[in-house]
Amino acid sequence: MKCYGRPHVIVTDLLRSYGAAMKFVGNAHRQETGRWLNNRAENSHLPFRRRERAMLRL
Repeated sequence: MKCYGRPHVIVTDLLRSYGAAMKFVGNAHRQETGRWLNNRAENSHLPFRRRERAMLRL
């Protein structure tokens, strides 16, 4: 964060606790939630990707 500054947009999924926390911190206007906005983060945690990463270590 020191190098790049504050993010313009924070992408989260549709959990209500994220919205409540963003309101508490004061960043609710920066939060974006959507069905396909979080794909990059979600796809990196898929089981197939984990296996793929494990195979790269060999």
